[in-house]
Amino acid sequence: MLLDYCINELSSIIYELRNIQLEVRTDFLNIGQNLCADCIENIADKYEGVLKRLKRVDLNRAEGGS
Repeated sequence: MLLDYCINELSSIIYELRNIQLEVRTDFLNIGQNLCADCIENIADKYEGVLKRLKRVDLNRAEGGS
C-alpha cells in the first residue's frame, strides 16, 4: 500500500534526522553545534507531526469507500 510505504519512509527519515541531530550536538564542538542540532530537531519534530497525521488517514474515506 502506498500510504504504508510513505509512513515507513517518513519514519526512517525522522530516525535518521534524530541520529544526525545527536551526532551534531555531541561531535561538532564549538562551531554552533547546539544551534545547528536544534534546527535539525525542529525539522524532525515537524515531520513527526506529519507522520501522526498520515497515521490517522482513513483509507476507506480517502479512496471513496471502495
